[in-house]
Amino acid sequence: MLQKLMRGLGSNNIDFRLRQSDFSADGKLAGVPWLGLSIADIPQLDRVLVIGSTLRKDHPLIAHRLRQASKKSLKINILHSVDDDLLMRVANRSIVAPASLLAELAGIVKAAAAAKNVAAPAAVANATVSEAAQRIAASLCDGKSAAVCLGNFAQHHVQAAQLHALAQALAEITGAKLGVLGEAANSVGGHVVNALPSASGKNARDMLAQPMKAYVLLGVEPELDTQDPRAALAAMKQAEFVVAMSAFQHKAVDYANVLLPIAPFTETAGTFVNTEGRAQTFQGVVQPLGETRPAWKVLRVLGNLLNLPGFDQQSAEEVCLEALGADNKKIIKNNK
Repeated sequence: MLQKLMRGLGSNNIDFRLRQSDFSADGKLAGVPWLGLSIADIPQLDRVLVIGSTLRKDHPLIAHRLRQASKKSLKINILHSVDDDLLMRVANRSIVAPASLLAELAGIVKAAAAAKNVAAPAAVANATVSEAAQRIAASLCDGKSAAVCLGNFAQHHVQAAQLHALAQALAEITGAKLGVLGEAANSVGGHVVNALPSASGKNARDMLAQPMKAYVLLGVEPELDTQDPRAALAAMKQAEFVVAMSAFQHKAVDYANVLLPIAPFTETAGTFVNTEGRAQTFQGVVQPLGETRPAWKVLRVLGNLLNLPGFDQQSAEEVCLEALGADNKKIIKNNK
């Protein structure tokens, strides 16, 4: 609804990827970043490489599935810059500085290509293969059902696009599935409904680095939710007009010209598209407090007041139908 409203006003500066810093792959990758397999299929894997994820904090349910599978035949490999306790058996682990993450992954790709006796990508020709990289590559090559997963840290990395490209190359060499662990509850949904800038629009980083005259914030606390909180707050304070739609009172009272109270998820119906591409619909459990309204209703009324076409929805179900179509139980139906 928000991206529809903004495009109706003539702006393509729309983005939900607030913590991302590398947008160099925009327009080059087809499809939607998703898990690459069903969550129910995780126990059938025998090898996994998780790149840049604090699993227990970022993806506790997936961490639980991996933990249970690791008690049987699954061998888990970790490439990260944080050596946290996963409370599960880890076969191989490589902990490197954030600036060395790409080089270490390049070493894993090079070692895997050598083990499989295939040509290594040109990008890893000069890579150094560490002992940990050699062990991780050997583990993946020995597997019959493997997956390579990119976590939040990898997605937020300043070389995220290159990490993704090498992870894809590694998956192709080893026959593994490539997956992206959903950054948030509805990250896949944000891609599905195209809440993204067009070719002429600015991404989230550019909208803050090159401050705009006006901002519309939907459920955003810039000082907490963005890749560069200081730049985000500075952009908000210099803007001529800021509209903040939030269920909570936060620092927007210092810079917003208009505050529109919206209901939290407990007080409205809605739909999440989870990391495996499955639409999950829910209902509000209590009535919205006071004059608060669900965000979709506020956006629909704004569309009406601005005389924009296509803002006639009478229920959250109608919004979902328009956004996802009638066959919306499984949005992503294959592993491509």
